[in-house]
Amino acid sequence: PAWPASLSGLNPGWFGLYDLRYRKPGSYFDFGIVNSRILGVDRVWDILTRLNKRSNVVFVPVTYPPSKINGVMVSSFLTPTVKSPFTYPPGLKDEILNVVGGSDKYIIDVYDYRRKDPKQLFEELSAKTEHDFKIIRYLLKKYPDWDFFMAVIMTVDRAQHTLWKFFDKEHPRYVDDPELRDGLYELHRQIDEELAKTLELLPKDTAIIVVSDHGAKRMFYRINVNEVLIREGYLKLKKDVEEPMSLRMADEKGLIDWNNTKAFSLGAYIAQVFINLEGREPKGIVKPSEYEKVRDEIADILKSIRGPNGERLDNRAFLRENAYRGSKIDRMPDLTVYFDNLHYGANEAIGLKSIYSLETVKGPDDSNHGENGIFILKDPEERVRGNIKRLKLEDLMPTILGLLNIKAPDSIDGKSIL
Repeated sequence: PAWPASLSGLNPGWFGLYDLRYRKPGSYFDFGIVNSRILGVDRVWDILTRLNKRSNVVFVPVTYPPSKINGVMVSSFLTPTVKSPFTYPPGLKDEILNVVGGSDKYIIDVYDYRRKDPKQLFEELSAKTEHDFKIIRYLLKKYPDWDFFMAVIMTVDRAQHTLWKFFDKEHPRYVDDPELRDGLYELHRQIDEELAKTLELLPKDTAIIVVSDHGAKRMFYRINVNEVLIREGYLKLKKDVEEPMSLRMADEKGLIDWNNTKAFSLGAYIAQVFINLEGREPKGIVKPSEYEKVRDEIADILKSIRGPNGERLDNRAFLRENAYRGSKIDRMPDLTVYFDNLHYGANEAIGLKSIYSLETVKGPDDSNHGENGIFILKDPEERVRGNIKRLKLEDLMPTILGLLNIKAPDSIDGKSIL
């Protein structure tokens, strides 16, 4: 939910999203993919459209299907296929496809990046970076009459998840490969070079922000959270599961004993724990009067987990009401857990022999998301200077509006840094 929070100025509890997928109400594992229609909140370009300001929005997550705005929009990696209507206005799609040489040359994302040969992956990420900046510069030239232009480059995210172990000698799975040792650096350099060429197209009085929705840090292991819940008696199975599978698959096979299950967990980078609450979940058994007791017990168990060699881990558990606020907070996880300050990820699979694993059913990751992202502002008017402390994701939207001399709505959570 990081990009929607950044661009709406709202805590994710207002739109009820905590991942790229969401549990449909009244179900355990009937998931939907996050899309622009379910947010139900204004983002910065919606406000600008009402003020007759023009926005050009390119590759920003959670913009599919594209919104009708005053400007142009090209949706992101969540676009289903190249046949999908991924632009606004709709006719822009043919222009974009022509820019890259046709629909067979259009790259929505580098799919299955966790399992690709690393050398092939690097080449594909480099090609995707070139592809995206080609489109960005085309739109800057073709549609120059904008007040707000935003583009997101996803390849750096894909590279951090997969190429980290080639440059970081302290990584537990470090690989000394001369061809890939500088791969992550080279991709960053390519992005810098492409960005430099792009910035040359901007008017001199343009305020420029470089921002990320999260940071990155080396990942040691994952904690198989549902295996922990099984061992501690909070998640019950009808019979032992002998092979790794997702919790959703186990449910489809009728293997989960919901009548005796108190909690389950989702999530791949952080643990998203849901209490099997009576009246909320389809087969909930935990009474509201027992909710906090059960949740606190699980929080204590997960915080106490140690590493595979008995080493202490810096684990933190966040209660829902302390992490989120908003009208849809009831859809958020009851408990969110960071393992070892995010040097450990989470894994929702069951049927594993250990509470530790190196990968999920989707594949391995070299790095986890980090709490500290990047924020760089170049403001020709120098309305703010120096280091900015305690900047939150929600502060981005009001800061953008402030740079345009527009007051942000009083109802949002974020504050402008200007």
